[in-house]
Amino acid sequence: MGVDGSGKTTLAKKLNKTFKYSKYLHLKPYIIFKDRRTVVKNPQKQKKSSFLLSLLRLLSWYISYKFFFYKEKGKKIFIFDRYAHDILVDPLRYKHSLSKNLTKFFLNFFPQPNLWLFLKPSFKTIKSRKFELSDQELRRQIRDYSIFFFKRKNVLKLKSNTQNKILITKVKKKIYSLLK
Repeated sequence: MGVDGSGKTTLAKKLNKTFKYSKYLHLKPYIIFKDRRTVVKNPQKQKKSSFLLSLLRLLSWYISYKFFFYKEKGKKIFIFDRYAHDILVDPLRYKHSLSKNLTKFFLNFFPQPNLWLFLKPSFKTIKSRKFELSDQELRRQIRDYSIFFFKRKNVLKLKSNTQNKILITKVKKKIYSLLK
């Protein structure tokens, strides 16, 4: 996880190629329907959905995650580019309107990753990669991701302006230690 432009997709796809029995997923598993997302150029300009629609979306995500992990238990290393908890930091991206506390409550029931990767580039690096976020919004998201990961267990905090080879080596080392 990390703000837009932190290198999540690049790192996730490289890790997927690194591990023989891995599977790359973006945000959530698509169980019944295919992934029909479209690229949203500026997710911060979207309007929030209604309370009910936000609740139903979160419930559908929960069902997808639970079913997917039940079905795939112990089969592979799953590499997510974003995870459901991303909704806490960037609710506008998902048009999400539930309160933070209610969202946290529901997310407690979601499967928790064995390893969280937190990509934290410098402010300057992000500004050079992404232009749609205001400086204020970007600083808020960086702060909120840092707060989110502060008390979590099994977090590997990575400065994503580090060379990809070094990042992959750190992640591989951590994953191998978890697999023992």
